Amino acid sequence: MKRIVLTFAALAVLTIAGTASADTSSATLTVTGTVESSISITVESAGGTTSGTGTAAATSALGSISKYGSAPTGFTLARGASNWTLSSTVGVQVNKANLTSTDYTLDAQLGSAPASGITWKLNGSTLSDSAATTLTSTGTYGSTGSYSWDIVVADSAAAAAIDNAINFTATSN
Repeated sequence: MKRIVLTFAALAVLTIAGTASADTSSATLTVTGTVESSISITVESAGGTTSGTGTAAATSALGSISKYGSAPTGFTLARGASNWTLSSTVGVQVNKANLTSTDYTLDAQLGSAPASGITWKLNGSTLSDSAATTLTSTGTYGSTGSYSWDIVVADSAAAAAIDNAINFTATSN
């Protein structure tokens, strides 16, 4: 009789244990998000001793410059009767993602008013700090556009720093 009671007790324990291991639970993670189109712009090259190429914040150091001195690295120097011009190029690349636009408009504007007697030009157009200048209205994504860059210094300009920034803005078409 003890054997039968022990057998039933063992079966009861196994049945309860089997039922306990069959319990389940679940959870759900709902993900929401929206893919947005985007463009990026980088300065790929410039005259002068340039750092930060391949980024959106490059720097070009010209060092000490003068009409009768040597041109900075990557520049040519042309001496005129009443001024002198440093000439080089600036390479700018615009890339896109998740965008159906086939081209872009690239504008440039000076970050601050130029020093007296100094004229900044890109692609032959004079830059200012008050209005953007369009460099191209049909830029090709993924390729580096090369834009002529001139700094014209009047002989009457003061011997002082000519520091400034050229701000580029790309807008998808």
